[in-house]
Amino acid sequence: MTTQVGPDHRAHEVGRSPRPGADGVPLRVPAGKTVVPELPSEFTPRPLLRERLDVATADQVIVISAPAGSGKTLLLTDWVRAGGPETAWLSLDRDDNDPRRLWSAVIAALVSLPSASLGSGLERIAELAKRPRAVDLVDELADALDGLDPPVRLVLDDVHELTGQEVLRDLTRLIHRRPAGVRLVLASRTDPPISVPRLRLEGRLHELRADVLRFTVDDTTALLHAAGLRLTPAEVGVLHARTEGWVAGLRLAALALRRSEDPATFLTNFSGDERSVAEYLTVEILDGLSAELQNFLRVVSICSPLPAALGAELSGRPDAGSLLDGLRLEMPLVERTVPGSYRIHSLLRSYLVADLARQRPEEFRRLQALAARWWFEEHEPVHALRHAERAGDPALIASLLRAAGVGLFLGGDLGPLRRALAAVGAGARTTDPWLALTAAITHLDARALPAAAVELQNARSAWPENPSADLGMLRASAELLATTQGLPGGTATGISGEATGAQPALVALWHASKGTAEFGNPDGADFDFARFELHRALGLARDQDLGYLEVQTLYILATVAAARGDLPTMKATAQEALAAAARRGRHPSGWSAGPAAFVAYADLLGGDPAAAAHRSDEALSTWDLLPPEAAYLLHAVHGAAVADQGNRSAGLAEMRAARIEFADTPSAPSSVAALASLEHRVALVSGNGGAAAEVVRWLSARAPGTGELLVMKAWTEAAAGRNDGARTIAARVLEPDARNLLPYTVVEAHLVEAEAALLADELEIGRAALEAALTAAEPLGVARPFALAGTCTRQLLDRAIGDGGRGSFVARVAAARAVIDSEVAVPLSEREMAVLALLPSLLSAREIAAEFTVSVNTVKSHIRSIYAKLGVSTRREAVLRARERGLVR
Repeated sequence: MTTQVGPDHRAHEVGRSPRPGADGVPLRVPAGKTVVPELPSEFTPRPLLRERLDVATADQVIVISAPAGSGKTLLLTDWVRAGGPETAWLSLDRDDNDPRRLWSAVIAALVSLPSASLGSGLERIAELAKRPRAVDLVDELADALDGLDPPVRLVLDDVHELTGQEVLRDLTRLIHRRPAGVRLVLASRTDPPISVPRLRLEGRLHELRADVLRFTVDDTTALLHAAGLRLTPAEVGVLHARTEGWVAGLRLAALALRRSEDPATFLTNFSGDERSVAEYLTVEILDGLSAELQNFLRVVSICSPLPAALGAELSGRPDAGSLLDGLRLEMPLVERTVPGSYRIHSLLRSYLVADLARQRPEEFRRLQALAARWWFEEHEPVHALRHAERAGDPALIASLLRAAGVGLFLGGDLGPLRRALAAVGAGARTTDPWLALTAAITHLDARALPAAAVELQNARSAWPENPSADLGMLRASAELLATTQGLPGGTATGISGEATGAQPALVALWHASKGTAEFGNPDGADFDFARFELHRALGLARDQDLGYLEVQTLYILATVAAARGDLPTMKATAQEALAAAARRGRHPSGWSAGPAAFVAYADLLGGDPAAAAHRSDEALSTWDLLPPEAAYLLHAVHGAAVADQGNRSAGLAEMRAARIEFADTPSAPSSVAALASLEHRVALVSGNGGAAAEVVRWLSARAPGTGELLVMKAWTEAAAGRNDGARTIAARVLEPDARNLLPYTVVEAHLVEAEAALLADELEIGRAALEAALTAAEPLGVARPFALAGTCTRQLLDRAIGDGGRGSFVARVAAARAVIDSEVAVPLSEREMAVLALLPSLLSAREIAAEFTVSVNTVKSHIRSIYAKLGVSTRREAVLRARERGLVR
């Protein structure tokens, strides 16, 4: 092995920048970042874990995920130094959230390997890093690594330091590229956000976790021996049980034992103490500090992070920063995170905080309240609320919520807001309309309508005679938002949506509420007014850095565009929302699920099922709880895309499951019509008439009398060969007074008309109907319906494509025709479906005939027809094919 393991204080130069990652000055990578660490003299080898690392296959990503102090870095260091392929090592820190800095450091680590000088292409990548930012280092690096022979290992230690959306996206891209010349090893305190579940499902993940890294009793004995300690097996067992094999805890115990004059008494007290192991060990560490420093640490330990200025405020010590710096050098459990800010290790801090609360509860609460007010003055309401909760001061929590609750909601800090509302108590919300209304808008956002209704009633009951202008604006906003979800709006004097000098966040919420309510107006929406109000809200959201409101307002604007039939604007606005979410590290997430669904939907309608599947799959991969409507849309689009690519049974099953899960969740009629239309079309082309009929019944209960229902019925008639009936129903969709919810419904109606006319040998009428469909679809960019049109229509369309004309849109239709599976399965009749349902049983043809009280010859005739339509020749093949198509379960 030729891995660089010795210290080297020279810095690598990769790229040029006047600041890290820009152009003009060499970007220096400290050599210490790319050197394999030294093993301590008292290191305990773990050969069994090294063997577990060695068995990973060449295509697997190795992930070691465990909390701090679990021995991840030492294990990897020992593994690398034990031999094997060349290894490039990179110790990550927060600065590596700059993409160019990160990839320049990775390149520097790789270039230091001997194989870099053997024509591997790595030196060329190092030169590319000096070029402008436009160079895609990740793609270039993946290409170079693909050609490495023999392969190398790349260890990225402390991956939890990577939090930037761009670097995480780049790392995920590198993993998906699967360069054959590198084995990627990631060590992190938490699962790196690289789609770990998907890698596991694909068999591309080799993982070691905290349970594997825990020391065994034998490991504990070896560690104690290396520390010069000789304990009896019973004593080792006690120590191992109390620490549960946590490596850092054992090392701290060994340190304390070496300082103890009576190890036996130490272990007796240690094992008999009801407090946690962590508390006892920190007492041993603290014993070496003066009483003054111990008290200082207790006081400042209530905060994490701990700015020096806050430490001074809490302790009354102007020299708090100097004290923390001194402690940082003296003990490893205090560290500086950034200049002027510190962190006390959670092990030590948890003991100090518990001790302070136990010994001096009044001072503990006073300090927590002081910290809450300090953070609020620093415009950090999330930290402020957390300390107010710990202070147990409902009045303080309530005052902070009145001042910052709406801003927290619109900024996207929903978790802290909900915790604070719970901490202030239900009783306070029944008497304080401000708190009740703040709770109501959070419930409305989560579609928790019963809870929202309760809080709205609380606000109405406690409404003052002379409300402030701000309070009136908050209630007006909440009442409007409630009406958009079907809750009755309240009325009261003193409600106003106009106020001079109101909180900017409230004004933004008011305009967003007006725009949203107008869009959902059941008596007919004024789209221009809705867009005007939403754009006012969007401008305020951007001015006030209200990220959640910005994303959601763009999402509603995309919805408005969709309702107006402007699908290009819908997609562009949804993409703008995704970009806004990504800037805040919230894509994919619950924030961006709705916009992502719209973009995927546009891809699907545009005839690109692969892109639609990828986008929806990416959005669904988040661990966030998704809004019901967004989840339904994502699954429906993903299922349709899967079906379009040939796996119709899986796609149809996903769409049906999503619809059932969505159930009666309130949603715009246009949304449910769009998703039902997708599922119905997939069901019909799959030959599953029963599934198609189920969708028609479902939509009939939610959007009766719509053109979308008529189109479904027209396609159903066409699938059954009743073309005259299909043509008559489709004509009703094209009437001037037809209630069409979707802009492309007329496209479908024209395609039904075209197929019926062509089957009746009415060529000119068929051509005219196809031309009308193309004319209606072109400004929408909708190509998918043409790929799923009737057989005669597709043949006529292919001739039109071959003749040229219509330019780029016909080219898009041709592209859609090339990638979408357009083979239409022959549908089974109702009686054939009934017979098919019994084929998986052991009933004979005669017994099946008895079930239906028909002759055995009639059943045999049905079975022959089923075989012909499914393209099989045996009963077993028929059952398998029917299950593939979702006809039987």
